[in-house]
Amino acid sequence: MNITGDARLKALLLHVAGEKVHDIYDTLSAEGDKYADTKQKLSAYFTPKKNVQYQVYLFRKAVQEPGENLDTYHTRLRILAKNCEFTDTTAEIKTQIIQSCSSSRLRRKALREPDLTLEDILNHGRACELSEMQATGMETGSVATVNKLFHKTGHKNPSRGNWQPRKQPTNRCRNCGGNYPHDGDCPAKNKECKACGKLNHFARQCRSKPKETEYKHHTNKKRTQTPKSVYQITDSATGEKTGHTSSSDEAYVYVVKTDNTTKLPQTNVTMMGVQTLVLIDSGATANCISETTYNKLLPRPTLNQTDTKIYPYNSTDSLPVCGAFKCSVEKHEKKTMCTVFVIKAVSGQKHRSVADDLVESHPELFKGIGKLKDFQVKLHINTDIKPTCQPHRRVPFHLRQKVEDELRKLQADDIIEEVTGPTPWVSPIVTPPKPKDPDNVRICVDMRQANTAIERERHITPTIDDVIHELNGSTVFSKLDLRAGYHQLELHPDSRYITTFTTHLGLRRYKRLSFGISSAAEVFQNAIHQTLHGLKGVKNLSDDIIVYGTNQTEHDNNLRALFKRLKETGLTLNREKCEFNKTKLEFFGFIFSAGGVSADPKKVAAIQQAPNPKTPADIKSLLGMANYCSRFIKDFSSISEPLRKLTRQDTPWLWGPEQQTALQALKDNLTSETTMSYFYPSRQTELIVDASPVGLGAILCQKDKQRMKHIIAYASRSLSDVERRYSQTEKEALAIVWSCEHFHLYIYGHPFVLVTDHKALEIIWNNPRSKPPARIERWGLRLQPYNFKVEYRKGADNPADFMSRHPLPSHESESTRASKVAEEYVNFFSFHSTPKAMTLQEIKTETLKDPVLQEAINHVTNNTWHQIETSRNAETLKHFKHVRNELTASPASDILLRDTRIVIPTALHEKAIRLAHEGHQGIVKTKALLRTKVWFPDIDRKAEAAVRNCLACQANTPVTQNEPLKMSPLPEAPWHSVSADFYGPLPSGEYLLVITDDYSRYPVVEIVRSTSAVTVIPVMDKVFSMFGIPRVVKTDNGPPFNSDSFTQFAEYLGFHHRKITPLWPQANATAERFMRTLGKALRVAETQGIPWKQQLNIFLREYRSTPHSTTACSPAEVLFQRKMYTKLPSFSVTATKSSDAEVRTKDSNAKSKMKDSADAKRHATPHSLCPGDTVLHRQPKHNKLSSPYNTKPYKVTK
Repeated sequence: MNITGDARLKALLLHVAGEKVHDIYDTLSAEGDKYADTKQKLSAYFTPKKNVQYQVYLFRKAVQEPGENLDTYHTRLRILAKNCEFTDTTAEIKTQIIQSCSSSRLRRKALREPDLTLEDILNHGRACELSEMQATGMETGSVATVNKLFHKTGHKNPSRGNWQPRKQPTNRCRNCGGNYPHDGDCPAKNKECKACGKLNHFARQCRSKPKETEYKHHTNKKRTQTPKSVYQITDSATGEKTGHTSSSDEAYVYVVKTDNTTKLPQTNVTMMGVQTLVLIDSGATANCISETTYNKLLPRPTLNQTDTKIYPYNSTDSLPVCGAFKCSVEKHEKKTMCTVFVIKAVSGQKHRSVADDLVESHPELFKGIGKLKDFQVKLHINTDIKPTCQPHRRVPFHLRQKVEDELRKLQADDIIEEVTGPTPWVSPIVTPPKPKDPDNVRICVDMRQANTAIERERHITPTIDDVIHELNGSTVFSKLDLRAGYHQLELHPDSRYITTFTTHLGLRRYKRLSFGISSAAEVFQNAIHQTLHGLKGVKNLSDDIIVYGTNQTEHDNNLRALFKRLKETGLTLNREKCEFNKTKLEFFGFIFSAGGVSADPKKVAAIQQAPNPKTPADIKSLLGMANYCSRFIKDFSSISEPLRKLTRQDTPWLWGPEQQTALQALKDNLTSETTMSYFYPSRQTELIVDASPVGLGAILCQKDKQRMKHIIAYASRSLSDVERRYSQTEKEALAIVWSCEHFHLYIYGHPFVLVTDHKALEIIWNNPRSKPPARIERWGLRLQPYNFKVEYRKGADNPADFMSRHPLPSHESESTRASKVAEEYVNFFSFHSTPKAMTLQEIKTETLKDPVLQEAINHVTNNTWHQIETSRNAETLKHFKHVRNELTASPASDILLRDTRIVIPTALHEKAIRLAHEGHQGIVKTKALLRTKVWFPDIDRKAEAAVRNCLACQANTPVTQNEPLKMSPLPEAPWHSVSADFYGPLPSGEYLLVITDDYSRYPVVEIVRSTSAVTVIPVMDKVFSMFGIPRVVKTDNGPPFNSDSFTQFAEYLGFHHRKITPLWPQANATAERFMRTLGKALRVAETQGIPWKQQLNIFLREYRSTPHSTTACSPAEVLFQRKMYTKLPSFSVTATKSSDAEVRTKDSNAKSKMKDSADAKRHATPHSLCPGDTVLHRQPKHNKLSSPYNTKPYKVTK
């Protein structure tokens, strides 16, 4: 062509390469028109970058597939080894074949003879395969007859051309074509024919095939071999279509003449692990695929040379055969080995897809701008905002005609309308040129002022994770674009006024939703989502609609349903932007395929061609762009670390070799095509996490049925300055919290395994009774919605370890917020755990001075507890080591927390206990109060000792210990010793003087008007005159009995006045017990309305004549030696003589029983006081605030 100029060579290269290569070239930063530079840039782009570690991983995972011969497997290993950079490739391939070949005979031989070379192993393997195939053929009697169909020649039939099908033998079933009769049911029973759709026969036996189908056979008289027919194989969007195989030297390709309505027999099979759509014909004798289809097979099988010739229809020239290979073909869990021929082209008519038929049968969907039926958008306008009429922005004269044309077009499409009359809102317009049509302008309304009055609606917009989950398992994709999407939604008449805009032709306003409205995106997304609701395999993001299916049939059904829905709702599509029947589809910035999700090559190319950053802002921009692809790149954080350092404020700008290496590594890794697997909710999910001193890392993976792990996504982020000062346990816990929330959409609502290399976390999270540190306890609340089990694995086995050590640059607001929440939680407990009289600053100051606490903080931060044995504070530090999983250190190392409690330095221990005991609570409550706020070693022992030594508490704590009862002996004779006491005052203001004989329990009750000695002495003198003067009178220490008058009275009558122990009423038990009985009798009289004085006499009469529980005799009988008359009938009252010995025996026995019962009930124990002990003396209680004991200590002398 004699073209020598660089510019012309460059233009010719791009023209020949095609439009797609031209688009890719536009994204590359090639400067100038030099042909060599252009060629070098394109070569660098299309040359696959390799990740050696990943290539080695693929090599190690390569096993011999079922039906794959050894040569094919060897070739596949040879191809995989090219990118592994092995020192000895032959030795590595030999080892891999021995480990992963399917022949146990070959493996045993290689292990028996370790000196065998690779070539020896291959030769032996070929011999094993050949002998196995021949033996199988001899045993089954099917040698050279499999997949072979003979045809009779020489018989002509005008309606069939030169070929006549052979007649079926009489022993062949006419429904399935197999041997007849069958041992059981016919294999074709209830099976659908792929040709006619009817039941109970196979397509090869179908007698209802379209008459338009003509089979023509090409004959060549020079050939002596019987030719074989090959049904046409064509490519589709989802894969390959194949027929059957043969081992003959010649084969023929036939053409199926069909119109658009003919239904061809086809089905989906799995070839080399790839789902493939094939055409079926029982007369075919070979399987053919095109070279294009062959190149799509991964891994690509090795082609073997073949002498077989394949002839197309009505031609004497054979098709160029690239070669043949053997592979397994699977359908409905059944497999067969087939020989497949690869040809450079396939002649014949291309089969029309369902998408083509739908586009042709629905022309109305591709005309004009549609309008969603029965739907109007009503904007929510805040009437409190004052409307604004902005001034008109004049349009340049040379653009006015273009603006007028665009306005007329919009008005003709019913998108805008003229405005007449006053309007409160007016916005100006701007007229930029259209990106793909610079000769025309786009009218954009500046709605910034109007948007202040438009309230946004909140609707859920799908994320990339939602899309990936929905497309799980899909193999066929289509993408449809709504034409002028927003303009297909009609605005409600009441909402149109706010869209009014000014032009040089006058005022206009929108009748449809416009792009400038702030809530338009959410409204449009929700409207289209609701319109498509209920359709399977259909999802929209804004005006892009994706259709997907696990196979071609499912995809076509979903597409057909979508077209029907669009027709019903009045929406239209942009045919130029629609893509149908794609095995790979760009959507939402990612590439979706049957294998999973990968990064968009355009974005990868943009990063690869990015120039060196000049400022920290350039680095942030580059990392932000690269972060979009980070889910596909393992260890991405390690590459970004040197670059991220330059973005810190305290780091000077210095672009050196380390940064240049990191940037180049970043470009190389982003260029390698890594495909992530789809997420399957039914599979077992693992979340592998790790934390390093600089960052967090996580890997989400799943296990398939063969227990093979598949990576779903990588994630990592760097730690903030505050987070880097956390203890290692807290960093590992933070990694768990962050990774769970990061992958929330994948793991929420389903159990999963959380893998960590930190043993302490397994104990904390798997044990509900564990007491984690304050931060971890706070984070534990955020993990409550997740159902997981923590599993410990060593750091060497944790793939997230490297990612955490080289993290991604975290989003500043995210890390700052999370760190701030944790720090606020720690600060909250630090402040509220501090006793109010002890300031937080005082604790910080003493903590910094305390060598034990500083050493403990160092161990918490660096996780060096194994070193405490060498410390001189080892004994004290052991207390901290036992609770190390509960300790948290502040970033400044001036506060140490145990869970939510502050650790008090040694100098403040006594002060903390004193403050906790300030309210003089008991030992249990003082310790409980301390435990809720603070902690320090031996806190319980020190608190108990302090409370026991508190003099104020001892003086005001009544002793609950009861001494055993000491029973008083019975007096020498009746009325020898009496007890006196008062009962009252009564409602009348009077008192009762009660005198009781201690021997007979006989009571005497006298009514007195006061308790003074002047009143009491005459009454007692009267009683003593009647019963005699007792030897002992026992009273309490009341005023009348402590007076000089009563002392003189006692001396006058000659009795001994015995006053009981003060504040010890049990000493006068006889009188006190009678008072209870007397009081009940008087209260009963009051209840029954009987005068109490009358009831008193009745009570005394009954009481004196009733046998006493202690003596078993009535008081009157013991005192007077006779029984009293009562109202109850009796024969006679005779004098009785109660024996003194009998009374004493009964009294002693009764008192002994009472003592044993009382001592047991009161848990009485003897005191343990000894001479020299210090005690407190009980004192009278003058008021409610008087202490039971005198605070002055006394010493026991005897």
